[in-house]
Amino acid sequence: MAVVVRELTSPGAGAVSVLEVAGEGALEAVCSLTGVGALQIGELRLLRLSEDGEDLDEALCFAVDAERVELHLHGSPVLIARVSAALGGIAPPEDSGDIEEAAWKLLTRARGEVAARILLDQAQGALSRRIEELAALDEDGARAGLEELIERSVAVVPLLSAPRVVLAGPANSGKSTLFNALIGSERAITSDEPGTTRDMLIGYASLGGTVYELIDTAGVRPVEGDGGGEAVEREGQRAAQLLREGAHMVFWLERAGDPHPEIPAGCELLESHADLLSDPPAGSISGLHDPKGAREELTRRLAGSAPTWIPGEPVLFNAELLARGGELLSGSGGPLRVRLLESIGGQAAR
Repeated sequence: MAVVVRELTSPGAGAVSVLEVAGEGALEAVCSLTGVGALQIGELRLLRLSEDGEDLDEALCFAVDAERVELHLHGSPVLIARVSAALGGIAPPEDSGDIEEAAWKLLTRARGEVAARILLDQAQGALSRRIEELAALDEDGARAGLEELIERSVAVVPLLSAPRVVLAGPANSGKSTLFNALIGSERAITSDEPGTTRDMLIGYASLGGTVYELIDTAGVRPVEGDGGGEAVEREGQRAAQLLREGAHMVFWLERAGDPHPEIPAGCELLESHADLLSDPPAGSISGLHDPKGAREELTRRLAGSAPTWIPGEPVLFNAELLARGGELLSGSGGPLRVRLLESIGGQAAR
């Protein structure tokens, strides 16, 4: 099987784009752009991408398995095209047949209960029925309905692919302990020694029926010296900052009871080490002594940030369908209601 490159995120400009490099030789192809000898399975690294001596971008590289690597890089269409071409080119959309068949295929790989329920609705005809309804409206009604469908789908689609949650904050604030409590295993090494976590760890946890991608990052603290350990820790902190930019939510951990400096924009404060106080603040956690309570608190907070999804509602459930919807709104060539059936509805809507 040749190396195939797929864009997992919606096409177009954005903060972050994710490319999947799959097939025999995927690891080698990515290593040829990064200049590293090898990527370890399960390893998440921040690396420079270059081709023929020309610097392309800085990307987070995650080796899922021997034949699949994810690249998280800046969301520039020109950059995506350049990197994809260097790796073998973007794969053309697969012929998925009708909408229901495409949803059934994704359903077999659904992450968590919520993702499975969304896809099951589409497999049972929710999206096809909505396309037929829009096609029966006049031009203005069809356009307004399509705009609403796209807006709702853009909000809901992240639930299908494990929204990213980053644990950040100063050293020794309890990030790794919380990470272990959420994923249910001792993946991260915990210690009272500052700077124990110098790289990034990735894991998955089901919270409230949704599977989240959790990333434990290096603690933020001044790092002095030019030794190998210090250089690795500085690199880990820089990678952590990039990860925060593209995350669904960032929890910034601080010890409960300590004075809290102004936290970075886009982060939500989460007070830890609640077990050390006789009267801990509301919403504070102890990942070590009360892991169940910590999971419940994060589930509650994530539920407040989760997209509103109504069982049975139609969803444009992949990047190809969302792209078609956008093209229909901006394009021409006949009545929108007719083009809806031809472009999105396909066999299912006829």
